[in-house]
Amino acid sequence: MHKVLLADDEPSITESMKNTIPWSNYDMEVAHIVSSGHDAYNLIKDNDIDLAILDIRMPGYSGLDISKMIFTNNLKTKVIIVSGYAEFSYAQKAITYDVLGYLLKPVEYEELEILLLRAQRMLSSDDSSDLSADFMNYIEEKNTSMMEAYLKDQGLSSDQYYIASTYGNVASPVSHGISFSIGISQNMYISNKPYIEKDFDGITYAGIGLFPASVSITSLRHAIYECASMCFNSFMNNDTSQDSIVCTSYTNIQKTGIYKSITSANSFNEKDKLIILLNNLKEPKYRSQMNINSTMKLNNLLVSNNQLFPNGQDYYIYNYKQLLHDYSSFDNLIDSLIFHLSNASETIDDDNSFSNTYFLKIMKYINTYYNENLSLKDVAAVVNLNPNYVSQLFKKCSGSTFSHYLTNLRISNAKKLITTTNTSINEIASQTGFNDYFYFLKTFKKFTGKTPSEYRANQD
Repeated sequence: MHKVLLADDEPSITESMKNTIPWSNYDMEVAHIVSSGHDAYNLIKDNDIDLAILDIRMPGYSGLDISKMIFTNNLKTKVIIVSGYAEFSYAQKAITYDVLGYLLKPVEYEELEILLLRAQRMLSSDDSSDLSADFMNYIEEKNTSMMEAYLKDQGLSSDQYYIASTYGNVASPVSHGISFSIGISQNMYISNKPYIEKDFDGITYAGIGLFPASVSITSLRHAIYECASMCFNSFMNNDTSQDSIVCTSYTNIQKTGIYKSITSANSFNEKDKLIILLNNLKEPKYRSQMNINSTMKLNNLLVSNNQLFPNGQDYYIYNYKQLLHDYSSFDNLIDSLIFHLSNASETIDDDNSFSNTYFLKIMKYINTYYNENLSLKDVAAVVNLNPNYVSQLFKKCSGSTFSHYLTNLRISNAKKLITTTNTSINEIASQTGFNDYFYFLKTFKKFTGKTPSEYRANQD
């Protein structure tokens, strides 16, 4: 069981936490309860404390003082901060010390339990190195010679490779080839012999992508990216009721007439024409030409048009799971695009007290749940405001777009985990909200100029 320390100078709060939270559900037990910062830090320093829930203001050291000392001394204890103070600066400081989350009093136990689930996942993660991380770096960097060398080391010496992908719960390994995770619940498979549907009998609630042809090492990267989209075919069919949906073909709408018409109408800001074309896409003859990859590109093409989507950057889609999370089906996405094209954005209220109140709530939510599958729609629902309004409010109060702030926050925390832990790069991507590993690689390199593996090596 992971040992938990509760530290608060109000005994009623720690007793309530101890007796109300089902700690064993998270493989945890409350080992110590103290009322001062000095006692808390001494226990953390001298005992095997896995998680500390700290009041931000206590006699002796504050929760922030202890968080800083844990971070500076590279102690393993994870920290959750609890405070009666709503100033956003407190939350910012806590995050710089690698704090898991920041909760305001009175603590909502539903929020605390979400953080405990996150802590459990981090504490239980395998700290051994991710053997497939280098291979995925080679894929992203198009280093075919190193890709081939890695596959040979894995016993796959071949002129042609077969690829498959799954999204769901894999109960048992595939009997041939190699597999590696490219995101939460998503796996890629490479073999020197063809995959068939029967190879994936152990998978439940999922999609299965069987790439339709063998590929050479020079075509492997492109095929992997294509195959990664094929296991999300339920999104296109608006059907998640089956245990598994198998996709064996890859389509390219960019070569079709309707896609050319959409790009033309978009370039000339022809809103009414775009609405007609988007409605046409829901017809079977056009839908069959689409896949989740072309759908994502279509969304991003349109929302990048500032004339038609003034707040479009915050509706940009970066990976398939985000698309699935935000819209659940192809038809829902098309309906959302049509709605935004048809309706003007709300204008932001000039009442500063109103804006500041909601902005603080929004920032607290983002900084607590940044590593979940978080979207502008989720944040807007929490404060019961229109997403367009929230997008404007965020830009006005922070000077940054929602999507850029969220990405920067995730990268900042990924950098800390890379330099202060031995956790695998793949696990760090998941822990910081990047549920697509290849997107994480691209984004990390864009922000730092290095791959995660290079960044870690340079800290030694």
